[in-house]
Formats: sequence, C-alpha cells, structure tokens
Amino acid sequence: MIASPTFSAHILPALQSSCGSATTSCHGGSALPSGHVSYATGGGRTATDVYNDLVNRTPSNAPAGYFRVKPGDVSKSWIIDKVTSDQPGGSGFGARMPLSSPNLCTTTVDTWKNWITNGCPP
Repeated sequence: MIASPTFSAHILPALQSSCGSATTSCHGGSALPSGHVSYATGGGRTATDVYNDLVNRTPSNAPAGYFRVKPGDVSKSWIIDKVTSDQPGGSGFGARMPLSSPNLCTTTVDTWKNWITNGCPP
C-alpha cells in the first residue's frame, strides 16, 4: 500500500491499467455504455477531467447515498464496493469490477482506500 497516494501518480494509472484507457472499451475508448466513467486521457482530456468525473459525483446505478468517490468516506465510495463485492450494493446494481478479469489485488484496493481516507488528493 502506498502511504500518501495521489490521483495522478497512483490512482489514475491503476484505473487505466485495470479498467480502461484510451485503447480499451470498458472505461476508455469512444464507445462507453451509458453511465460509465471514462478513465481515458489524451485528445484534450486530462487527469483533472477524470478526477472531476469521479470525486463527489453521484453514480447512475448505485444505492442512494453513494458517490463514485467520496473524499474521507470509503463506505460511501461506490468504486470500492464495485471492486470488492461480488454483488455491489446488493442485487440489481451490476457485477464486481473489473468485469471478466481477475479481482484487483489487495495492495491496489488498500491504496485506493488510503487515497479516499486522505481526502482524495489530486
């Protein structure tokens, strides 16, 4: 686990390598399913744009009270439920992510939790 992770140096690269970048179709590329967040950068899209799409934003398919990422509150950060639960949010809210790929390693998840707990530094 990284003690003081930042979005640009630690979180975004992990999102892009496991979930999507400019060359993949899950959370990158041009054919995103409705409600999905793009983790792609390039073509005028920056790390700040991705950060702003995640932090303090309400997800389109999650139980009430969740944010995509809630600074300081891991329990209200939907991204953590999505990568740690087989049925995130209970029945009807989709599958564990990354879809059809191995689960994220504990070190990556712990780094993301630490980033959220520390207030989501950019």
